[in-house]
Amino acid sequence: MRHTRLIAAALIGALALAMAPKPMALADGAASTRNILLGAGAAAATLIIINHNKKVHEKYAEDAQRQAALAEQRDDAQAAANQYKTAYNHELAVANEQKREIAIQQQQIDRLNKQVAALNPPGSNFVSTKPAVAVTTQSTSPNRVATISPTQVVSYGWGDF
Repeated sequence: MRHTRLIAAALIGALALAMAPKPMALADGAASTRNILLGAGAAAATLIIINHNKKVHEKYAEDAQRQAALAEQRDDAQAAANQYKTAYNHELAVANEQKREIAIQQQQIDRLNKQVAALNPPGSNFVSTKPAVAVTTQSTSPNRVATISPTQVVSYGWGDF
């Protein structure tokens, strides 16, 4: 209640001042020039404040854009890391499968080596039962006819499978 009375009193005082007679204005050049300079200064200050606010908002926009770009890079880096992890897991599965296949092949090789060792007891000199025959050709001259002479080659290897 007290506030409304104070507000009403202030309004009545403002109206009384507005209706009071005003003194005559002196129209000298100094006041006119001063008013022009103050108006120009106010306009310049307004432009400076507007440009300052414009630059501040541009900087805020650049900061927001930079933060968005960094967030996108972070998300891209996380996606790339997930892809690398997935690719690594696939390569790991392939490597494990190859290890299993190599282990199976090694078991087969060991089994075959045992079978060969059983056929060829230690201390024996295994020689092929059928010697290989190599065929050589002799050089031909214009007066001679080419002849083929067989040469016997003995193999000291594993023999014929």
